[in-house]
Amino acid sequence: MSLAFPLTLEFKFSLFTELRVTDARGQLVAVVKEKTFSVRDEVRIYRDEQKQVQTHRMKAKGFLAGALDWKASRLIERMDGTPVGALQAQGMRTLWAAGYDLLGPNGEPRFAIRDDHPWLGLIEGALDAIPFVGDFIAMGFDYLVNPTYTVTDTGGQAAYRVHKKRSFMARRFTVEELQPRTGQDDELVLLGLIQLILRERERG
Repeated sequence: MSLAFPLTLEFKFSLFTELRVTDARGQLVAVVKEKTFSVRDEVRIYRDEQKQVQTHRMKAKGFLAGALDWKASRLIERMDGTPVGALQAQGMRTLWAAGYDLLGPNGEPRFAIRDDHPWLGLIEGALDAIPFVGDFIAMGFDYLVNPTYTVTDTGGQAAYRVHKKRSFMARRFTVEELQPRTGQDDELVLLGLIQLILRERERG
């Protein structure tokens, strides 16, 4: 898998969680569908709009792992069962700010992901807790304030950045490559950041 950055990830207006990924040329890279009404998160990746050709699946590890988001590990694999890697939440710190490790197929650390402005989430959570009007204030805050997430490699160098674009219901994100890379990590990065965006969008 070789990707042309920047990538655009956009959620469809739907009762179900569906996400389209396109590259810098506007070409479709993936269609993402999240299984709903399940105690264990499951995400399916397709290469076509009709969702007839599934390429990958991602599942939270362990019973009720989807509910225990602060310590869940989400495994990523191809349809033949070959592991790609995993997105591992960094324990309790994930409760107040995004903090994840992106692991390779053998569980080795490949990247770390952090929220560049974790205090924004705390403010939004406080606004949302205000009775009656809190939801409306938080919705406006969500539209006007757009967080970013930085992906660093094992050497501590910033490799990618995820931007939430201004939109209602947090519908649109972009991923930019910060330095030229060989492309060998494109598959892991794409799928790991899809998981990141799904989880962080749920958190608000």
